[in-house]
Amino acid sequence: MTISCVLNSENTMAHITTEQALQIPQQLKKNGSHPGPESGSQNAVSTKKNVLTDETVTLFKQHSKPKIKQLKVENLKNELGQDTAFVKETLRSKLSEYNLNPNTPLKVSKDLYGHIEIKGSLLQSDIEKLSNDLNTHSSFKESFDRLSQQQPTLNYVDNVVKISSAYGVSNNLFNSLISEKKEFNNLNDIAHRYAALRTTAEQLNGSNQNIVENDLGFQFELNA
Repeated sequence: MTISCVLNSENTMAHITTEQALQIPQQLKKNGSHPGPESGSQNAVSTKKNVLTDETVTLFKQHSKPKIKQLKVENLKNELGQDTAFVKETLRSKLSEYNLNPNTPLKVSKDLYGHIEIKGSLLQSDIEKLSNDLNTHSSFKESFDRLSQQQPTLNYVDNVVKISSAYGVSNNLFNSLISEKKEFNNLNDIAHRYAALRTTAEQLNGSNQNIVENDLGFQFELNA
């Protein structure tokens, strides 16, 4: 009786062990295809890190990309418009005064001594008369001086703003010329800052001659 019980017990143990052995691959397959809560949690953390990283990169790019300072070019053009109109009207008036065609093309500039100089298809005697009259015309000289100083600056500003609007690029030199306070951003202020930067740069490069040439380089054209 005792021997029979022992044999039955051994058979039962052997049977259980075989079933368990057959179930092991299935259990392993189940465990491999269904990650536990710990693995899912790690994936969530990894995804969150990637999202934060992408957002950080985007914000960094937006912050690091310099923007061009805003300036209304039309306001600057209006500032210089009065001087432009006055110079044109004075030249045409002088031509009519000497019985010359007011539509005659003229080029007006300054010589080495700062005197008004006129070039055009006129007799030398007429050119001399016009030049003498204009050099004694204080209002004309003041307007022409403003034009010679501010028109190159206006051309530069207009060009930079157009490029920035078209391509979304910034310009460090331009930004340095523009004050944070709007009341200091009239054309005369910007022209003075622009001239100072240009003079400093050319002095550092040892090209003082270029400063004189640039000052003499402005030329106003009538009926061009």
